[in-house]
Amino acid sequence: MEYKTLPDAVLLIYLKQGDESAFQEIYVRYWRKLFTIARNKLPSTDSPEDMVQDLFVKLWEQRRNLLIENLGAYLHMSLKYAIINLFKARLVREKYVEHAQSFLPNEQSTEEQIALNDLMATIEHQLNDFPEKTRQIFRLNRLEYKSAKEISDQLGIPERTVEYHINLSLKLLRPLLQDYLVLAIVFYVC
Repeated sequence: MEYKTLPDAVLLIYLKQGDESAFQEIYVRYWRKLFTIARNKLPSTDSPEDMVQDLFVKLWEQRRNLLIENLGAYLHMSLKYAIINLFKARLVREKYVEHAQSFLPNEQSTEEQIALNDLMATIEHQLNDFPEKTRQIFRLNRLEYKSAKEISDQLGIPERTVEYHINLSLKLLRPLLQDYLVLAIVFYVC
């Protein structure tokens, strides 16, 4: 069958049935257009390739449940909302960082900087003892500020699994961090 000659509506029917060739034709037909839009809308620090790739992965994963009348419009709107969600997440992270920094003193003393460096080194060392998946999820959640849902989507695992690994890592780190909590209280009370 010559998929290139098929209209989008027929490709969608085949896509819902799990036809990989129909999906491949949709990908070839729309990838460059979506990539160009993403490249023009995203800052140079972001990867338009990854965003478009994620869009097509979601299309394939959700193919059986989608109700699409106009494939081109659906893909463009999906990309638009993915870009909007990316910018929203960045704004939330920036506000969180600003808020957190407002509680920190403007200048750290040498002792505080040494204690912070020691804490970070200790956490890094402890992370090396974690199982690979737990370590990866902890880094995404606590160091890259990604939500459980974002991590779940990125790694293709259930949110409950992500939450389990986050809780496991915090449980493993808690005894280690209690010593540093005492030091932090001493520094900020004085």
